Order: sequence, then structure tokens, then C-alpha cells
Amino acid sequence: MSTTFFCNLSLPVLVGEDRYRYLPVVAVFRSIPFDQLDEWVMHPDGQPRSDRELAAEVLVEIREPAGGSVRSALHSFEVADVLQLDRAAAIVVSTFLAALPRA
Repeated sequence: MSTTFFCNLSLPVLVGEDRYRYLPVVAVFRSIPFDQLDEWVMHPDGQPRSDRELAAEVLVEIREPAGGSVRSALHSFEVADVLQLDRAAAIVVSTFLAALPRA
């Protein structure tokens, strides 16, 4: 059974050539059992997975924060679009690992 959890963060979004804007968002993450994290971060051949691969597996949705004013900006970006930026994928993975429930 898959569960989700939410976390506030700011993700960079490309708004021009080499220009980024950080948007506050609520990330919806798919949970992974804590005891399976070692297997999750590695390919079967022992090579590490990229931040983009990891983030694409756990980031389910990006939502507007309560009382936010980024609705129009968020509608123009899908999860896959945001994760095209290496720095966004790294933020997603590090936030996921820090916020993952350790029950």
C-alpha cells in the first residue's frame, strides 16, 4: 500500500535564458519504507541513481501552498518539467529524504 505525505519547499523554475525563479510549492511525495532506502538509491548493478530518476519516482504532484499566489505559474509546469532542472531534482530528493516519515 502506497502512502503519501506533503512538504513545503521552494523549487527553481526556468523563467528565461539562465534565469530562475524560486516558487513556493507544496510537494506531494510517495512514501518509501525507510528500510528500503538503500535499494532505492542504487541501480541493481550497484551504480547510484540520478537525482532526476529518484525525484521522478517519489514526487507525485506539485500544489499551490495555502494562501499562495503562484497558481498561474504552477499551471504552466508539470512535475516532469520542473525535474528537468538538475537543481530542482536535487532539492526534491534532499527534501524527500529529510521529511520521510521514519515510523
